[in-house]
Amino acid sequence: MTAGSDTSSGLPGGADSSADVWVGGAPAGVWLERWVPAAEAAIEALGYQLADVERAGRGLLRITLDSPGGIGVEDCERVSHQLSRLFEVEAVSYDRLEVSSPGVDRALRRARDFDLFLGLEVAIKLRRPLENRKQFAGILGKGEGDQYTLVIASERKGGDDRELAFALSELDSARLVPHLNFRRAST
Repeated sequence: MTAGSDTSSGLPGGADSSADVWVGGAPAGVWLERWVPAAEAAIEALGYQLADVERAGRGLLRITLDSPGGIGVEDCERVSHQLSRLFEVEAVSYDRLEVSSPGVDRALRRARDFDLFLGLEVAIKLRRPLENRKQFAGILGKGEGDQYTLVIASERKGGDDRELAFALSELDSARLVPHLNFRRAST
């Protein structure tokens, strides 16, 4: 699958760059609210990255953070205090604020997320079916330009793997595929 992708951020006051290429071609939902760029700047000033932002029922505003060293409870508390002050100044409407780490099945929203997880297994959902399927999982790679690839393992034993090329604008969603190992290391 190959098609052009939109390289503008679409965010109010946002800069156009390849790091702002989004799944679906543009940010949507809460990402378009006027306070998001200020919140992202505050989070980055504290040394973290904004991984996701969403609104849920009963006035919940969920902010998901990431950091190369991981996210702990103290990190969430620190960002929560900073954002509470910012949201008061910006008059952001919410009843409850939840700040958390992205978890093992982290959503991938922007090109920078995809670039960070090259070589790992990712599950994608296409906006339009390809060979009567919308969902694929495989090892994420970088293609030409704004393209990415998925190396999909053959479903037949001894069969050839295949490569699916796609632009982020062609995706409906993408997530890391979690791989958990609960076995104890032998001593």
